[in-house]
Amino acid sequence: MIAWALALLLAGPPAIDGSPRAAASVAEPGFSLDQALAAMREGHPLRDFAAARADSAAATRVAARLWDNPVVNVDYFLGVRSTSYDRAGALVAGVAQWLPVTAVPRARGQVASHEERAVARDNQGLLRALELEVERAVLGLAGALRAAEIHHDALADLQESERIVGARVAGGVAPKYDATRIGLAVAAAEAAFRGAEADVSEARGQLDVAVGPLAERLHGPPRVDVFAGAEVPPLATLQARMLEGRPDLAAAGERFEAARASVRVARREVFPGIGLRVAAGFGQGPGQVDVGAGLTVPLPILSRGQGFIDRARAEARAADSVARALVVAAEQRLHAAHEVARQRNDASLRHVAMSRDAAEALLHQAQANYQNGRLSAFELADASLSVREMHLRDLELALAARLAELEVRRVVEVGGPE
Repeated sequence: MIAWALALLLAGPPAIDGSPRAAASVAEPGFSLDQALAAMREGHPLRDFAAARADSAAATRVAARLWDNPVVNVDYFLGVRSTSYDRAGALVAGVAQWLPVTAVPRARGQVASHEERAVARDNQGLLRALELEVERAVLGLAGALRAAEIHHDALADLQESERIVGARVAGGVAPKYDATRIGLAVAAAEAAFRGAEADVSEARGQLDVAVGPLAERLHGPPRVDVFAGAEVPPLATLQARMLEGRPDLAAAGERFEAARASVRVARREVFPGIGLRVAAGFGQGPGQVDVGAGLTVPLPILSRGQGFIDRARAEARAADSVARALVVAAEQRLHAAHEVARQRNDASLRHVAMSRDAAEALLHQAQANYQNGRLSAFELADASLSVREMHLRDLELALAARLAELEVRRVVEVGGPE
C-alpha cells in the first residue's frame, strides 16, 4: 500500500533549499485535496445513509398530512319471527368518513415538516464533517511523509558522520570509542526512520477510512503544503457565521419548532373531528328501498387531553433548553478554539523564524570541528540529532497550527458534542 511512499523516501530529498517549508512546497506527483474530497463524495456509504434519512423524513411528512381512509359498512338482516322484512332479508350498505374538522392532519404535517428540515440540516452537518475528516487525514499523511523524510535526512547525515569518524579512526587520530558511539547513533536513527515509515502506513490507512471505498483512486503522496499558514478570521465574524448557518444549531431550532407544533396537535386531538356516514338499504319491507345518513361526534368527557398537552408542553421546554444550551456551548467552544489556533500559529511562525538556517549551520560546523579535532564523536552525533529534532519540531508546530485552524472550521461549520 505504501510502496509509492517508501520509494519516494528512499530516493532522498530533492537538491533544493533544505528548510522544511521549502522542501514541503516542491511540486510532486500525487493527488490533491480536491481529488480526495471528490472520491469521498462519490463513494462514501454514509452519503447513501443521509439520502435515505432525507427520503424517510419526506415520506413521513406526506403520511402525516393524510386523512383516515373511508370505511365501507355492509349489514345484512333476516327476519326470523314476526318480521316485515322482505323474504330475501334486508341489506344496508354505507360509506363512513372521518372528517378532521380541527385540522389535526395539517398540524401533524407541520411537525413533520420541521423534522424534515432538521434531518436535512443533520445531513448537511454529516457531509461537512466527512469532508473535514478527509482534510485532516490528508494533512496527517502529508505530515507523516515529511517526518519520514526528516528521519531519512538525519540518517544520511549520521552515515556521513560515521564515514568521517571511520576515516579518522583508521588514520589513528581518533579513538575506537568514537566509531562505536557514532555507530550506535546510526542504529538509533535507522530505527527511528523505520518507525516513521510505519507512521506513513498508519496515516494512509486513516485516509482510506476517511475517503471510503474509492480511496484506491488516490496514488502517490498528497499535494498539500503542511507549512502553509492558516488564516483565522476574527472571532466576531466566525461567531456570526456559526450562529447563522451551523447545521446542528439550525436542526435544534427546527426540533424546537416541531415540539411547539406538537402542543397544537395535542390540543386539537382532544376533539379530533366528526364521523359522517351515508348509507342505502333494501328489503326493510317488501320492495322497500331506503337512503340515510349518520353522524358520529366524540364527546371529550373522559379524555380531555389530561397529560398529553402537558407532556407536549414539557417536551417543547426541553427542546428549547437543548437549543439554547447548544448555542452557549458553541460560542464557548469557538472562543477556545479560536484562541488555540491563534497561539499555535504564532508558535509555529516564531519557531521557524528562530531556527531558520541555524540547524544546517550547526551540522556543518560540527563536522568541520570534528575533523579538526575540536569536537568528540558524541558532539558530532548530537549535531545531527539536533538538526533532526529542530526540523521535526518545525513540522509538529506547523501541523498543530493547521489542525487548530481545521478545528475552528469544524466548530463553525459542523459542531458536534459540546
